[in-house]
Amino acid sequence: MRKELFKHNWDFILYEEDENKIFRVVFYQSFTDTSREFKLQGEELDYDFEQLKVLAEDIRSNYENYKDREIVE
Repeated sequence: MRKELFKHNWDFILYEEDENKIFRVVFYQSFTDTSREFKLQGEELDYDFEQLKVLAEDIRSNYENYKDREIVE
């Protein structure tokens, strides 16, 4: 079961699920917004709210650097 830890509307939601932290980031496109989920690792697991805001922007700007951690259903 997912537990919501942090939420910043229209930016991201951080969940905890089965001892994993899942980071859902909103990607803005011209007519539709989409979200993608990534598994956090290392120091990211302890990020505070402000650090998560920076991480969300970095993921949007540098998607290729995080693509290998994307959770695809």
